[in-house]
Amino acid sequence: MSLLDGCDMEELLRESRLGFWKIEFEEKEGVTPCFYADSVTDELMGISADMTPEERFLFHRAHIHQDDMEMFLEYSDKLSEERTEIVYRYIHPISGEMYVRCSGKRDFAEKHRVCIIGFHQDISRTVRMEKEKMAEKRLAEQNYTLRKEHLLQRDYYKDLLDVQNCGLMAYTFPGHRLIHMNAEALRIYGYTDIAEVQSKLGPIIRGVYYPDPGTIDKLKALRNVDDNVEYECIINKDTEKECHSMAKTQIFTTPDGERAIVTTFLDVSRMVMLKDALKQAEEGNRAKTAFLFNMSHDLRTPMNAIIGFSELMKRHWDNRELAENYLYKLKESSNYLLEIINNVLETARIESGKESLQESDCNIRSLYEDLKIITEGTLEKKHLKFEKNLRITHENVIGDPLKLKEIFVNILGNAVKYTPKYGKVVMTITEIEPEKEGCATFRTVIGDSGIGMKQEYLEHIFEPFSREKTSSESGVIGTGLGLSIVKSLVEMMNGRISVESEEGKGTRFTVVLSHPVAQIKEQEEEKMQNTEVTCAEELKGKRILVAEDNALNAEIILTILKDYGIEAELAADGDIVIDMLKRNQADYYDMILMDIQMPHMDGYEATKVIRRLEDRRAEIPIVAMTANAFAEDKRKTMEAGMDAHLSKPLNVPELMETIRKFCVGKQMCQ
Repeated sequence: MSLLDGCDMEELLRESRLGFWKIEFEEKEGVTPCFYADSVTDELMGISADMTPEERFLFHRAHIHQDDMEMFLEYSDKLSEERTEIVYRYIHPISGEMYVRCSGKRDFAEKHRVCIIGFHQDISRTVRMEKEKMAEKRLAEQNYTLRKEHLLQRDYYKDLLDVQNCGLMAYTFPGHRLIHMNAEALRIYGYTDIAEVQSKLGPIIRGVYYPDPGTIDKLKALRNVDDNVEYECIINKDTEKECHSMAKTQIFTTPDGERAIVTTFLDVSRMVMLKDALKQAEEGNRAKTAFLFNMSHDLRTPMNAIIGFSELMKRHWDNRELAENYLYKLKESSNYLLEIINNVLETARIESGKESLQESDCNIRSLYEDLKIITEGTLEKKHLKFEKNLRITHENVIGDPLKLKEIFVNILGNAVKYTPKYGKVVMTITEIEPEKEGCATFRTVIGDSGIGMKQEYLEHIFEPFSREKTSSESGVIGTGLGLSIVKSLVEMMNGRISVESEEGKGTRFTVVLSHPVAQIKEQEEEKMQNTEVTCAEELKGKRILVAEDNALNAEIILTILKDYGIEAELAADGDIVIDMLKRNQADYYDMILMDIQMPHMDGYEATKVIRRLEDRRAEIPIVAMTANAFAEDKRKTMEAGMDAHLSKPLNVPELMETIRKFCVGKQMCQ
C-alpha cells in the first residue's frame, strides 16, 4: 500500500506548485502535436487559456530561445522511460527572457501515439544567483491544477514528484502521519526507505537545525493559518550527511478536514561551501598582500646592517680589532637575511608537510649567547635594558641548532621590535625536571615591557600572516609568518609554547623543550686545533673539477680552493663536465663539486651519465653544491648517485671537511 493512497493528490500537487505538462505526437506526418498543461504552466509560458492544444504546442516552440532550439530538439528526441532534464531559455511574451528547468520522460502506456510527460520550473532567479556566486535561496513550490482528462488518467503522481530537483515532504499534524516524501527529500535526510522515515518522523522533524532562532516561532505560528514561511535549515547537522537547505513550508487543510504540512527543500550545500571557500580565499589573499608589503621592510633591516658594517669595515681597515668585530656582525646580519628568506620557504614546506628536523650536537649556552648579537643594534638604538638569566646544567644536547635559533630569534626579535625606547626585555632559561630519562628539559621565558596585545588577537597570534596591526599602523616591520613558524617548530620538537599579554603592559612567551643529552668526546678542543694548517698540507696538489654556471659563485669557490693549495678547473654546465672528464686520464681529477641547476645538462643528469661510464671515472666522488638545502633535495642528490651534499651559501669548514673526507680519507677537517 502506497503512502499516497487515500490522499487528495490533486490538492497536494496544487499546493506544491509544480507546472505539469503532457505532449502527444500522432504518427501521421503533417499532424501538429498536442500540448496539454495546467494553469501554472500556462502562466509560466505566457499561454492563453483559450488556445487549442495544437496552438499551445506551436506557441511554446515559437518562444524557445533561438540559440537553445537545437539543444531542446535533441533533448526531445532522447527522452526515454528514464527521467531526463534540461535547462533552456524561453522568451516570455511579457516578462522576456527566462531560464526554464524541464524534466520529462516517455510514457509507453499509449499504444497508438507517442506521449511524454514532465514538469516546467522557472529557475531564472537561481541561474542569476549561480552567476553571481551567491548562495541565495531559490525554491519553487507551486500550486498546480491538473487537467483531469489528460494527467489524471493514471497514477503519475509519485513519478512526477520524483523528477523534480527539490525535496518534498508532506505530513499531517497533529499525529505526524507521513503523506509522501519524494526521492530528493529521502536523499537530503539520508534515507532510502520511506517506511523507515514514517517510524522516525517525529525525531526527524525535531532534529532539524535552524541558524535563525526566530524560524521556530514562525513555523509555530503557521499552525492556525493557511500560510507559508521560507527559511534556512541544516539537516543532519554535524554528521557526514550534513545538508544546508533553503526550505519553504506551506500549511493547508485537506478536503477531509486534516491539517497538512508540505515542505520543499533545495540543497544549497555546494553553494554554501563555495561561498565559505571564496571567503577564506579572499581573507588569504588580503593576508598575503599585507605580507608582501611588510616583507620589503623586513628585508631592509639586515641589508642595512650589511651595507653599514661593510662601509665601517672599509673605513677602519687598519684597526684589526674593529674590522674583525664588523666582519663578525656582517656575517651575523647575512645569516639573519638568509633566515628571513628561509622563513618564506619554510612556511610553504610546513604547510605541505615536508619540513623535518636536522639534529646534531649543539651547545645551548652558545646558542643563547648568539641571540643578543642579532638584535644588538636595535637594543642599543632604542636604549633597551636587556637581562639574560641562564640556569642550566647540561650545555651540550642533541637538537636542530638552526631551528632552535629560529624559534628564539623570532620571539626575542618581536620583544625588541614591540618594546618602546627605554623599555626592558628579559630572557630567562632554566633547566627544569627532565620529562624523559637521558634528556634535559629547558624552560625559556622571554618577556618585555612593550605595547602588548588585545586579548581577542591572542586567539590568532600563531596563524600564518597574522598581525594585529600593519607596519604602517604600528611603525614596526614584520611578516606575520614568524610566530606561525615558531609554533610549528616547537610542536615538531614535541614541545610546548604559550603566550600571555596585556595591552600597554607587555608580552610574555614561554617555551618548554626537551633534548637528549650529548656525549662530549674527551679532548675535543685539542683535536680541533691547527686543523686548517693540517688540512692545507694534506690537500695541496689535489685537483677538483668545479661545475658552476654562475660567474660570482665560481670565483668564490675557485678562490677558496686556491687558498688551500687545491688545483681547480671550471666547467659551466653538465655537458662540459663530462667532456673534460673523458678528455683526461681516469685519475686526473680527485673529485667533482657539482652544481645542480645548470644550462643544457643539470647536475642530476650529469651525475647519472658519469655513473654509467665503463671505467674508473664512474667511481669519482661527486659532491652536490646547491642552494636547494632541504631534506628532499639531499635525498634527490643521493638517488642521482652523488656522494654528499653541500648547501649554498657555502660553509668553508664544512666544505674542506667534505673535500678531505673524499680526497684524503679522514673524517674531520675542522
